[in-house]
Amino acid sequence: MHSSRSRAPDPFRWLWYAVVGTLPAAYHQWVLFDLTCRTWVLRHFCRVLVQFLPWWLVLFVPGPLSLRLSMIALGYLLGLYFSLSFMEDACERRLVKAGYPAGLNRRIREETPVDSRADSAAFYAAFYPPR
Repeated sequence: MHSSRSRAPDPFRWLWYAVVGTLPAAYHQWVLFDLTCRTWVLRHFCRVLVQFLPWWLVLFVPGPLSLRLSMIALGYLLGLYFSLSFMEDACERRLVKAGYPAGLNRRIREETPVDSRADSAAFYAAFYPPR
């Protein structure tokens, strides 16, 4: 799995991946690592925070600054709540878009101790090649 870590997407592709897109097949093993490593929850929230950047456009709405900042804060809080609620589903959808079978990320996380998840993800990536 070490090769998939070094095959991480460049910032522009990661931005595309974080917002709406699917990465090319060369990065699919990295996607599996991204969704199964011990920091997968933190990575999910990083992607979500990037998706919420348009909320800052509210600063251009006329009105008191406190109201505009409150609207941004409320947007972030609601978005983070729903993101936390559907985190597993969102990660599984990313996995399926990369060509892996549904539920593979959960299986890897549940079956494997934290310190050997990278090896397990590499095994599954070899066994279940992306479609």
